[in-house]
Amino acid sequence: MSWNKHEAVSYARSHSHHKSTGYCARAVAAAIRAGGLKIDGADAKNFWRSLEKAGFSKVYGTPIEGDVAVIDALPGAHQNGHACIYDGSGTWYSDFKQNSLYPGPTYRKIQPKITLYRHY
Repeated sequence: MSWNKHEAVSYARSHSHHKSTGYCARAVAAAIRAGGLKIDGADAKNFWRSLEKAGFSKVYGTPIEGDVAVIDALPGAHQNGHACIYDGSGTWYSDFKQNSLYPGPTYRKIQPKITLYRHY
């Protein structure tokens, strides 16, 4: 089965919660599977390995629908990092519908490195 980013985003949107459940990479992996790709699970800080194995490539610039962001870990409660998928219309989804690319106030304050991945 080939990559269907529309199905992946639709899945992420319809399965998102109102607030984080703490399982962002699991939710993004499920969305990617709904989009037709096989992908291994991992915690968010190591999710890039699973993405690359599934055929995603690191990209730079403006995100498009289906792009996945992997955000570096923070000390303390956010030491597993974060992963989310972009809907192409300004909203990022992980296990919840985010208000911005950074998933919460601590991320927005510290602004750790973000790496974008895209499947062609």
